[in-house]
Amino acid sequence: MKHLKSTYNQLTPDSDIRREDTQIKSSKEMTAQLIQKRRQALKKPFQEFTNVANRMEQVRVKNGVIYINDAKAENVNATYFALQSIRKPIIWIAGGDDAQTDYWELMSLVRQKVEAIIMIGEDNDRLYQLFAPVINDIYEASSMVEAVHLSNQITEPGTRVLLSPACKPDSRFLDYQERGRQFVNAVQKL
Repeated sequence: MKHLKSTYNQLTPDSDIRREDTQIKSSKEMTAQLIQKRRQALKKPFQEFTNVANRMEQVRVKNGVIYINDAKAENVNATYFALQSIRKPIIWIAGGDDAQTDYWELMSLVRQKVEAIIMIGEDNDRLYQLFAPVINDIYEASSMVEAVHLSNQITEPGTRVLLSPACKPDSRFLDYQERGRQFVNAVQKL
């Protein structure tokens, strides 16, 4: 039987320990630098991103009020996501060519976040009937300019004014793009 010398209990010389410590430190520093570079690379696209016109486009901040153009929201689902993504309080500009839009899906978000509704459609009866029991301040505007001016009168700092119609444009607008342009122009002239 051959006896093998065990080195298990022998102490490692100090120079070996220092070398290991240096290597570990160096590895940690390199890892930290790689993580920092990766974070910067991940942030860059978000920092350079600009909103698409008419889709959750921040138009202006005036007196602490943020004006948001979501004119492309031509259905309840799109408006749902717009309302969901914004902190309260919200002044909601809604309406258009109703075409039997079922606004009921928006009820819980409207209750939680909306302070006032400004209706801009030609036929706002269904919109009004559904939300009047839960929203005290509901207005009707005959134009986008009137809707924006009215929103400016009733807002307070920290409020978001959201144009997110939940239906197609009525006869006052050629399409959602014109509706959005009118909103942006009215907001810029405040």
